[in-house]
Order: sequence, then structure tokens, then C-alpha cells
Amino acid sequence: MLNNWINVDDKMPKVGQDVWYYFNLVGCRRGKFKGYYEDDAYGVRLDMHIFANDYGFLTGNVTHWHLDQEEVPYGP
Repeated sequence: MLNNWINVDDKMPKVGQDVWYYFNLVGCRRGKFKGYYEDDAYGVRLDMHIFANDYGFLTGNVTHWHLDQEEVPYGP
């Protein structure tokens, strides 16, 4: 199923980019890549990536993603 998807261990989307993201327990969701969790003790946590939509967010759980094709312009 995830043949055309990008593993988060291989590459991450740009912050604010519209994507589809996947987590085994909730399946596929459409939303945005919001960046990485940051705290005072550890700074930016690259293992805690944040994907979100109007219904909620996942922090560190997403395994795969791909660009939201409706946002990719067609033609030259």
C-alpha cells in the first residue's frame, strides 16, 4: 500500500507543506507538516515531528507521507 509514500526516516516535507500522512493506528490523513516539537530541556526534537489537520495532530507517530497532489500545479 505504501509504495509511493516517503518514509519519515528518509525525508521530511517542508514545514507548512500540505501532505497526506500515515500512521498504522489511524490510517491516512490529509493535513500539514507543522515541524518538530521543541522544548527548553532538549531543544528541537527531530524524533517528534508534528503532522496536523482540523481534527487533531500526531507527534512522532507518523511513519510515511506524500505530497497532497491537489496542491501540485499541472502543466509548465
